[in-house]
Amino acid sequence: MANLSHYIIWSLVAILYSPVFLSLYRERWESVDYTHAYFILPVSLWLTWRKREQIKTLLKHYKPSKTSISLPLIITGVIMFIFGWKFDYLFISTLSLIPVLSGLVLYLYGMKVTRALFFPIHYLLLLVPPPLGILDSITLPMRYGISVVTSFILRSFHFPVTREGLLLSMGGHEIFMGQPCSGFRSLITMASLGLVYVYLSNAKRANKIILLISIIPLALIGNLIRVLSLCLVTFYFGEKAGQGFFHDASGIIVFIIMTLGLIGVDSFLRMSAAIPEETLS
Repeated sequence: MANLSHYIIWSLVAILYSPVFLSLYRERWESVDYTHAYFILPVSLWLTWRKREQIKTLLKHYKPSKTSISLPLIITGVIMFIFGWKFDYLFISTLSLIPVLSGLVLYLYGMKVTRALFFPIHYLLLLVPPPLGILDSITLPMRYGISVVTSFILRSFHFPVTREGLLLSMGGHEIFMGQPCSGFRSLITMASLGLVYVYLSNAKRANKIILLISIIPLALIGNLIRVLSLCLVTFYFGEKAGQGFFHDASGIIVFIIMTLGLIGVDSFLRMSAAIPEETLS
């Protein structure tokens, strides 16, 4: 009977949030260049599924107890959802999923299961679309920075580049540093991948911290390579070539390079940790 009530509760949660996810999937993520978010929910569900045996073991020894923080979490989440939905703040409606899930898991299954699912639940923060004002305040300085660095590097190799704000002129072609050029998308996508990679890794805590920190330079360098390559393709083959197939393909290629870079950092850390053991034996 208890299991049936749990199924009913989770079905109601799915029904409650289905309009939110419908809005996110249909237009919001695409409009703010937040396309990595399409994979966040499936990955979170997969990470939860991986914990199924551990959760079963924990539930065998679970004794229901009154947890004071669970109900305030649920109530806070529901209030956030109602407020966000009523006033069309999709950011708040989506964000409310975190306290609702945390509170329900805590109330239904206890603290140990909540701790086991802490990462899969809070990983969902990466699907929350940032408000446009906040997004612009983040991406605008990044766009300006990438335009300055790109023009400096190209001039260092004697390419005829001039810059006016976010606009680069190169060989009669104009290249505008739009929002996709900011590197924010690369950074958040790498963060989404890197967090899961680090979470599943059996590395030491210090190495995990280094891996997390390495995400930022890898993403920024990867985006810089992409922007430089787009500029060079535009210079040699024209704007149509630079803004066409290569524009989309370069993002995929650079993402693969960044992923390999993260794996390379992890391999280097593992090799460095193994050296003292070999020398002592």
